[in-house]
Amino acid sequence: MVTKIGLDLGYANITISDSIAEIYREPSVALVYKEPKADQRRIICVGSEAMVRGSEGIGADGSLLVRPFKNGILFDHQITKEIIQRALAALGEVDKLRCAVGVPSDFSPKQEKELFGMLTAAGVETAFSVARPVAAVIGAGYSPAMSVISVNIGALSTEIAIMHRGEVLSLTTAPVGGEDFDRAVKEHILEQGEVNVSLIVARAIKERLGAVWKGRANDSLDIEGTLSLTGNKLKMNVTTEDIVGVFEKPLERLIGAVHAAVLAIPPSAVEDIFKNGIVLTGGGAELYGIDVLMSRVLGISVTKPDGAMDCVAKGLSRINAFVSPRAKVGNKNITAQVAKYYETSKNTRGSK
Repeated sequence: MVTKIGLDLGYANITISDSIAEIYREPSVALVYKEPKADQRRIICVGSEAMVRGSEGIGADGSLLVRPFKNGILFDHQITKEIIQRALAALGEVDKLRCAVGVPSDFSPKQEKELFGMLTAAGVETAFSVARPVAAVIGAGYSPAMSVISVNIGALSTEIAIMHRGEVLSLTTAPVGGEDFDRAVKEHILEQGEVNVSLIVARAIKERLGAVWKGRANDSLDIEGTLSLTGNKLKMNVTTEDIVGVFEKPLERLIGAVHAAVLAIPPSAVEDIFKNGIVLTGGGAELYGIDVLMSRVLGISVTKPDGAMDCVAKGLSRINAFVSPRAKVGNKNITAQVAKYYETSKNTRGSK
């Protein structure tokens, strides 16, 4: 029996979705120890275990946390392989594994070839790739033949796909993502009170208190940081009002990138695409009010589905389900053919 999965390799997390859309997620990170007298290193652990152990004292014993992706580029093969193997092991024993893997829009053919090799080494029998923003639309519950603008906000970058009647008109990537919102919080707290907080703390503040549109109830969060001048630890309370307006700069870059992609839509496709507007997905889409703000600024309807963070992985597993077992997709990028496979599958089901 063939087990079909969707695999989303993100800067922050690796996410797997199976055929019934169950989700498995691990941080895309490894705790690494580097030998002090040799150019050698040892991977201690990966995923959530690495995050926990690393946060308890990074650097105290020569260890450090390392992520294998930077700006969409797979730069550390050893760690990527370990993380993939750990994630796939969570599936348990399977006879044959077919994997639809999400890749950045600007992933090079060489990088895809290397990634397919890692998947094969991890026990995947057949693997094929799809651009993340295209998979995200399908994971949000839409047909790949739909005319729509897909905006997927990841941790480090935002990917935008313009889709029209089964054709992917354009794929673009903007270097702005969820971690830019985290850094905005971190920098604001430093500027206001000379207090340093970690990005993990800044992210917690963003998720609990952050908003870019009216309607979020006032709340507060107790945090711990260090005074920049002395290094002494400090406990403080942050409220919703304390971080009003902190996301302005990354939002300008994000919406500017989406606006540029919209302006590039061919006139013949504008009417169809604007009927459906923007589908907003990814972890960065969870920032309170970002869908409303984007809609008001751009004058286009914006839909943010439930579970926006998992839309890419869910979409990949759905694509895997409707691509025929007889299709020759192994080690190929099928982004441009996704709608064709979908229509063929739909016609086949309808004829039975």
